[in-house]
Amino acid sequence: MILKKHVCLLTAALAIQIGSLQAQQNPVKLDLNSFEGNKGSWTEVGKVWADPTVPNELQSADGSGVMANLPGKKNPGADIISKEKYGDVDLSLEYMVAPESNSGVYLQGNYEIQILDSWANTTTKPGDNGGIYQRWDDSKPEGQKGYQGYAPRQNVSKAPGIWQKLEVSFQAAKFDAAGKKIENARFLSVRLNGVTIHENLEVFGPTRGSLTGEDVALGPLRIQGDHGAVAFRNIEITPFNAKTPTVSGVSYETFQGSFNNLEELAGKTATAKGSAASLSEVPASVSDVNLTKYNANLNVAEAGEYQITLQVPGGLAGFVVGNETLSELSNRGVRVRKQLNAGNNPIQIIASKNRNWSVDGFNMAISGPGLRNTELLVSEAGAYQETDPILVDADETPVLRSFRDIPNTPRLSHVVSVASKAQVNYAYDMETGTLIQVWRGEFLDATPMWNSRGNGVSVPLGSVINLTSPAINAVNSDYSASEEFRTKGYQLMNGSEDVVFSYLLSGQTVKDEIKVLESGKGIKRSVSGAGNGFYKVAAGTEIEKVGKGYYLLPETGVYLEYDEAAFGAPVTHSTDGKAGIFLPAKGNIVYNLLF
Repeated sequence: MILKKHVCLLTAALAIQIGSLQAQQNPVKLDLNSFEGNKGSWTEVGKVWADPTVPNELQSADGSGVMANLPGKKNPGADIISKEKYGDVDLSLEYMVAPESNSGVYLQGNYEIQILDSWANTTTKPGDNGGIYQRWDDSKPEGQKGYQGYAPRQNVSKAPGIWQKLEVSFQAAKFDAAGKKIENARFLSVRLNGVTIHENLEVFGPTRGSLTGEDVALGPLRIQGDHGAVAFRNIEITPFNAKTPTVSGVSYETFQGSFNNLEELAGKTATAKGSAASLSEVPASVSDVNLTKYNANLNVAEAGEYQITLQVPGGLAGFVVGNETLSELSNRGVRVRKQLNAGNNPIQIIASKNRNWSVDGFNMAISGPGLRNTELLVSEAGAYQETDPILVDADETPVLRSFRDIPNTPRLSHVVSVASKAQVNYAYDMETGTLIQVWRGEFLDATPMWNSRGNGVSVPLGSVINLTSPAINAVNSDYSASEEFRTKGYQLMNGSEDVVFSYLLSGQTVKDEIKVLESGKGIKRSVSGAGNGFYKVAAGTEIEKVGKGYYLLPETGVYLEYDEAAFGAPVTHSTDGKAGIFLPAKGNIVYNLLF
């Protein structure tokens, strides 16, 4: 087995942990009334869907909650622009792109994140779905006009007609009092369908087709509508306009020795003490093991609830505000929510280096009203390295057995994960004969499985679709399942592109063959010996016919391509409180899952 290893700094890991737990913000919800520029192609509807075989077309139903751009000869598409202008923001939205269609979301009207039907692409470019579009210079030679674009790290796009989720943390360009730009805009993070595809990207100027052609402090949200059919829903934008908090008036006392709790400090005399204008100016430790108390003022511009995060790598941490009493130290860092007053708030920080390999200093960050998670201190601890991720190279190891954790299910111990050259991946539970997950993009993170003693768990790296919880799929005509199940293993027929799983069910041999489609758009599943009852293909209660032979399973976000005339119509059924999508089983079952 060949494994890829990548370096991961503690500060990056900490930022991810903090970001997911930052103080509660108040996002602004946007709808069609929040925008201007509509020339008739944009309308509010209750539902949209697509036939994946029909280019540039979305169907809709009356209602509310969805902004649909449905251009036609009478209403050609047009961009819409928010009435409000924004600087630093977090943006979250869902979108549905029609087959072969194209759109884009422009932060501040100037920096485009591309929206495109990039289904099944195995390479990525700046112009692909989720890419940061190129800047443009018409004076340059052909082939060189576009420059400084950013391709997504991997293609985690879903099929057209399936809702996709985009989450963006954007930092606007900064200007001095004279209006001179002193810092470029940045995409701090872009996540598509739950996967980070960009991180800390600096943009040196507006991308092609920008509103102003130059960087601005404030600008509108712009959605492209002149390139094809597209729909949006659940648009939320969170502005961050608060001043960065400061820590001042620092005094400190350092006690030599290894301290695991505050009781051990009783009667001890400080070996060093002093004051500093800021935390970063406190001198380095006087010994390999010690505990330092810091007293300071934390200044915030606005009163409200803030989250403070403190971490001492390899050591213990404590944090209090005002006259609070600290009862114990934490070896997992401190995350606290505190009500702070506008202006100075007295704080005490305790950092215990209780091991001689503990790193000097600590990391401290804060988030709160109008303030995204902001690092107040990254000292020597910021260079502390955690475990390098261990990534499975799908070219060398396309099939891997491991444990797997999926929501609301006990840990699975006999899961086979399979990769393909088309970057179409899936996971199969050998104990029940269940296709449990499919995903597009990179293969597996085996860090939990192989690091140190390991726990046997591997984690999919792409955009994961959980199809169903493990259960015997082939059931009788009354939906009762046989308890006589025994796996017989699996066989590679054409590498990982064609795998046949076998098991005994009530004494009969069942062959479950899974092939990656040549188009790269999903998998073909052929089950023989499944009896004459029903066969479960996914969890859920909804089936929507969207075209000839095509059904949308909206709860999982996949298409079922299936010959109803040959096998009978799909049905939904609930057993023991678990709802599922079933196909009639007449000995053999053949269907495609497109995702």
